[in-house]
Amino acid sequence: MITSRNTGVLLALLLILHTAAAQQRRVVDFTGGARSLVTNNNLSVSDTIPDTTTVDRNSGGYALIDLGVNIRPNSTTELMGMFRIRNGYGGFWGAGVTFDVRQLWLKGIIGNVVRYQVGDLNLKQTPFTLYNHHADRFDSLPDVFALQSDIVDYEKFYTGNTWRQQGVNVDFGLTFAKVIKELNFTGYMTRMNATDFISVPDRLLAGFSAVIVQQEGLDVGFHKSTVFNVQGTAAIDESFTNDINSITTQYKFEIHDFSFDLNGEIGNSQYSNSLFPDLAPLEDYFLYGNGKMSWKKKHLSINLGYLNVGPDYRSIGAQSKDIDYAASPNFYNLYTNEQINRPLDLVDVMGNENLYLTSVSDKLMTFNPAINNVTPYGLATFNRLGAFAGASYFHPKGISLTATRYQLREIRGQGTYALKHFTKTDVTARLRLDQWINWEKKVNIHASYSLQTTDRKGITSLENVRLTSNRIQAGAEVELVKNLDLMVGVVHLKATGNEFLAERDDYTTIDFFENIQYNLLQNTNGAGIRYRFDNNTYLSALYQVSRYNDRTKSVPEYTIDQFSLIFNMTF
Repeated sequence: MITSRNTGVLLALLLILHTAAAQQRRVVDFTGGARSLVTNNNLSVSDTIPDTTTVDRNSGGYALIDLGVNIRPNSTTELMGMFRIRNGYGGFWGAGVTFDVRQLWLKGIIGNVVRYQVGDLNLKQTPFTLYNHHADRFDSLPDVFALQSDIVDYEKFYTGNTWRQQGVNVDFGLTFAKVIKELNFTGYMTRMNATDFISVPDRLLAGFSAVIVQQEGLDVGFHKSTVFNVQGTAAIDESFTNDINSITTQYKFEIHDFSFDLNGEIGNSQYSNSLFPDLAPLEDYFLYGNGKMSWKKKHLSINLGYLNVGPDYRSIGAQSKDIDYAASPNFYNLYTNEQINRPLDLVDVMGNENLYLTSVSDKLMTFNPAINNVTPYGLATFNRLGAFAGASYFHPKGISLTATRYQLREIRGQGTYALKHFTKTDVTARLRLDQWINWEKKVNIHASYSLQTTDRKGITSLENVRLTSNRIQAGAEVELVKNLDLMVGVVHLKATGNEFLAERDDYTTIDFFENIQYNLLQNTNGAGIRYRFDNNTYLSALYQVSRYNDRTKSVPEYTIDQFSLIFNMTF
């Protein structure tokens, strides 16, 4: 709760900073944003016995302001602090108001050579060392759903494929006159969890990358990422390590109108924990290669790739998932007269920020086979061998087409000698109709289709697996009058068949398998309007209907109608 004294101090600080910013040499910048979100939800349950326990209407929301201050006391140092004031709707006269520090970091340059940053960091290395794959995020969402997905990105600091960490990062580069052009080095160390001085030791994540840049367009890099416990920080002396070593290469060149980009990565991992003395360390390898050819004149590109990730390959930094399927939804987390857990639906996955994580996890997280069973941990998914290909086309008048295909299989069978075979096909089309017909109002139409299959044929019928997942997305945004958009969209997901889902212990080894039957149908339809005050500020009203129908009858069917008002501003 913010007292009047705190408010006075805050206003005085802002006045001082504003005065400093007005000086001849600008040393202070302000950044941040504001958002107001109001939702009204209605739950309808189809059950043999009417649900008289769950309250069918739910309203909620919040208002928040993020104010960040960038201070540059000299030409080599920058400080950034951002605080957040948040008030949940229903709180009056200061009740329900929270005051938090959202960001805090310091960065600078030492001797005009070494750059450093301390505090909050956005880190990534390679797809097999430290990388946020966003394996379950839906690409090319219609804007009527993407507005909520964008809020998730802002709240969780999702910038590309980085993970949000707290620690220190340093980097520097050296240039040479002959043989090689540059040597770039980056190193980091962050704290994954703090000790409780009894059973939980300090656990750190550290690593570095050293990349040699050749004159002829050839880059070669060595990367290391490691997770380890700091000995002596807890009463229980637990030794835990996860080491990954990786070598990357990239070669770019051009021939006439064609450009080529060839890159590859090879490495290994070691995973061990002294709490499991009877289990040998897990050691394995990975091999990845991808070649891309672009025909600039025709706006066409194609790529071919190879993937080989061993069944015991473990990389905490690359195999952590950004979504926690064990978390509870924002609302209606329990339903029916028995008050069972409501399963996560498409609206939750697309826009529930409480399900998403900012940092890596030291556990091998569970995944949802109905959404992604082929590469649930991205390119770093273990026990995968095969090839992939893709093609894309872009027309200057606003037509874009992309397609990718994965053809993979297991390297080692799980619970049987028979191997699973996987396919994944994604196709996306987008048309800027206003550019195509030279119309002054914006008209954007897009659609995508995703098909995943998993097959296994064993000696006995009990070993057989057949899982098919189809996802269709389509939507349009039409500018009715200047800056006022009409948005419509639909997302459809259908999963049928069965899958033996492995349940693993804390050492990531399999305890047992659960044969799960799927006959799932999910539909989410949405419509809304948005007024754009400028490129960074909008006000929108959205209406969405989401239906979850599990035809195996493991949980009752339900429908949620949601009306939302969103005001969003960044500066």
